Amino acid sequence: MYADSFDRLFDRGREAVLAGSHYRDTPPVDGGRWGISVVLLPDSDCAERLDATTAAALSVAGTHWPTGARRSLHVTVRALEAHRSHLPDDDPGVARYRAAMRAAAAGCRPARLAFRGLTLTPSGVMACAFPVDAAADEFAVALGDALGPDGWFEADVTRDIWYATIVHFTGPIADPSALVDWVAARRDLDLGTAHCAQATLLRWCHTGTHLAPTPLGTAPFAVPASRPGRC
Repeated sequence: MYADSFDRLFDRGREAVLAGSHYRDTPPVDGGRWGISVVLLPDSDCAERLDATTAAALSVAGTHWPTGARRSLHVTVRALEAHRSHLPDDDPGVARYRAAMRAAAAGCRPARLAFRGLTLTPSGVMACAFPVDAAADEFAVALGDALGPDGWFEADVTRDIWYATIVHFTGPIADPSALVDWVAARRDLDLGTAHCAQATLLRWCHTGTHLAPTPLGTAPFAVPASRPGRC
């Protein structure tokens, strides 16, 4: 199922890249993309491999957002709202998001995602992730339940694949054909397994050259990996 989805994304991405019709991200604005999200952060070993792969991809694609670099790398579990440039320290929504994330994580196991292969999308280069077990999906469901009405932003969104976008296109691609060939040659690239011991609530800011995350809270997965979660 996951492989078929990544294949379809590659076909769409190849078409868009070669036609020059790919999506170009722009710095976040109020009400737009890149709002507060709950994410998983790969462990340092996996993050190092993805960071190196991001640098290699950019050497072919040109100057774009390096969202697979260690400072920005993430796997989104759920977006919670549109972008807000001003966020008070005592924001009540953030407090509720944090509580829901912690409640969900308390009943779930650490998530493990095997990163195997790259794919193109109409908006970037993606590292494909395959859950080692049901833990990541169980946490996503538990988070939705714990959020209740606060999960409205993606209430009608189905996230049916796991991934980390390592490059977000922000302009023309240096050599479209070369990028398509480069990704195609790495469709089965083994990037190892990410061990995610906690979930993170974060917001995004644009630094002028890239997107930088600011953590708003963390929630450790409390159920031992050897036992099934209750979610």
